[in-house]
Amino acid sequence: MAKRGQSKHIKRIAIPKAVPLTNKKDYVWVINHSPGPHSKKHSAPLLLFIRDILGFAKTAREARNILNSRLVSIDGVIRTDPDFPVGLFDIIHFSKSDKYYQILIDNKARLLPKEIEKSDKKLLKVVGKTTIKKGKTSVALHDGKNLFADNVRVGDSLLLNLSNKKIEKVLKLEKGATCMITEGKHAGTTAKLVDIIERKEGKPAEAKLGSKDGEFITVAKYLFVIDDKVGVS
Repeated sequence: MAKRGQSKHIKRIAIPKAVPLTNKKDYVWVINHSPGPHSKKHSAPLLLFIRDILGFAKTAREARNILNSRLVSIDGVIRTDPDFPVGLFDIIHFSKSDKYYQILIDNKARLLPKEIEKSDKKLLKVVGKTTIKKGKTSVALHDGKNLFADNVRVGDSLLLNLSNKKIEKVLKLEKGATCMITEGKHAGTTAKLVDIIERKEGKPAEAKLGSKDGEFITVAKYLFVIDDKVGVS
C-alpha cells in the first residue's frame, strides 16, 4: 500500500497558536504547513500571510499566482510554495511593491508581520551546537540554519547579514541583555534579563526579568536576545 502524503489542509480546531487568524471560527479548513525551517508549532503558512494577514490577495488562487510569479522572497530567497512555513524574525519581501515585513509576535504568541525599511539583516537564536572536525563549532539556529561560529552558547543570538551570510554581531544571553519573550503569559514582552535561575530535579531553568511594569519570572528557554537598535525594527 502506498504511503499517504501529508494533508494539504487541517481543520481549524487544530490550527497552531502561532497562526495569526483572529476569526478562526470562519474557517472549517485552512492550508497546512509543508516541512521546512520552522516547526509547525512556531510558524504559519506563507499563503495565509499573503491572503489573510496582509491582504495582497483575495483568494488562494490569487496568492498562488503571486508566488508562481516569483514575487515573494523570505530572507533573500524566492519562495513559491504556498505552504512554506514562516516564523519569528523572518524577513518577507514583495518585489512588485518593494515592501519588506519582519515577522514578530503579539502578546498571544501569534506571528504578525510588521512593515520595515529594506533590511538584509536577521536575528537568529542559537538552539544547539556541535563540535566537528578540526575543532570547528557548528551552531543550529531557530529557523533551521546551521552556521560555523566561535564563542557562542545555546541561548545567544546572532545578527546575520543575509547578503553575505556573515555574522555581524553576537548577542549574549547574560545579565542586562534585552530579551523578547516568545511563549507563555508574557509572550511579546520585551524586558531586561536580571538573572538565570537553575532548577533541580530536571526542571527547566527560569529567568528573572525586569520591565517598566516590574520584575517577573518566565521559563529561560522562552527568551530571545534582541538588539535595542537593530533587533526589532
